[in-house]
Amino acid sequence: MARHHSTLHRKFDVKPIAFRVMKGVTGPYPVLRKAVSFFPDFGWPDAARVDLQEDSVRSFNLLKERYSRQRAFVRSHDVDVVNAHCRFPDPDTAHRVIAFVADVLVPGHTLTPVDSATGKQLAFDTTADSNWHFAYPAPAAFSTRHVEGAVVAIPPYKHYGHLLTDVLMPLAYALHREVLAPGEALTIVTARTVNPMVQSFIEGLRGIGVPVSHVKLAPWERVHARRYLYARSHCCNLERVFATPEALGYARSVFDAAYADRPRPEAAPRIYLTRGQTRLRQVTGEAELIEGLRARGFRIVEASWSNHHEQIYWFGEAQTVMAVHGAGLANILWARRQPLLIELMAQNARKSTGLHWAAEAGADYEPVVGEPEGPKQAFSIDPAAVLREVDAILERRPMR
Repeated sequence: MARHHSTLHRKFDVKPIAFRVMKGVTGPYPVLRKAVSFFPDFGWPDAARVDLQEDSVRSFNLLKERYSRQRAFVRSHDVDVVNAHCRFPDPDTAHRVIAFVADVLVPGHTLTPVDSATGKQLAFDTTADSNWHFAYPAPAAFSTRHVEGAVVAIPPYKHYGHLLTDVLMPLAYALHREVLAPGEALTIVTARTVNPMVQSFIEGLRGIGVPVSHVKLAPWERVHARRYLYARSHCCNLERVFATPEALGYARSVFDAAYADRPRPEAAPRIYLTRGQTRLRQVTGEAELIEGLRARGFRIVEASWSNHHEQIYWFGEAQTVMAVHGAGLANILWARRQPLLIELMAQNARKSTGLHWAAEAGADYEPVVGEPEGPKQAFSIDPAAVLREVDAILERRPMR
């Protein structure tokens, strides 16, 4: 449960209760689970139905000596999210898996691929339970589309960082490795309402010559795929799922094709990414910090789904990037100049996410902390103190 939820919210949250009830009712009857499209657990199909293309292990760049000081800093007061059920217990490596799986169902209400034989959600890394968000029931069994050829589903993620690093990058990695047969089309399955970045990804694939069909499923529909493309990276530390830096150039070419007709924004050597009026992780004192950063040559930018093309360009051209911990830090993966990332975090709630992404992109990294976090992960800063830290960091790197 997210730490910004109150004790009262956690105590009276009905979703875990509903999940347990539905699992108990449908447990002895796999046919009933398929009828109501409720698939509560994870698993991996029988090997006879899996064409495994890759199962490789990648060690993370954050283990390099150049990041040793920063690594020790973020490990203090660490709140990284760890999957206790992951069968790969090393938090410093990831398993990269590409496979074609035969006979897979994709229900339209969750977009999570399911092994049609066992009724388990496809997962190479665990055999644990899912949760209500990814398994709630719906009448998807009433309308089934049978799709030939390679199929992949993109779930409706709302978190930019996870959508980019956990879903799109492994898919880009698989396509970069040319796992599709010559001339084989790829069918991408999404919800009826498509995330703008996902739509751009699909258009970009077409733009670089990948034959792509797009199927939008209603909640009461499902797809039956004869040949499902499973492309994911797995790490027990969920802050470090990204493990395919080899795909960054390919992914950039996809979005470059999608945004070819968009005007380029003005580049700036120093940028500060503000979170704006988000619900979580508001920073008291940020307005004064922004004033000081502007005086130091920082351009203030804000990310949204509608300006993704600008984010890629800002981060691609910047030499110094500063931002509060959040999903927008994933943009450091678009860096072209091995920049410096300065991440602002609460004193008692540090994560290795920013360090990991920066290290995988070959960027430098420096953490800066404010006060302890309060409700909804908000925290305060002393703007003058933070600016002094920024000045000290920049003085050590005069070219930034």
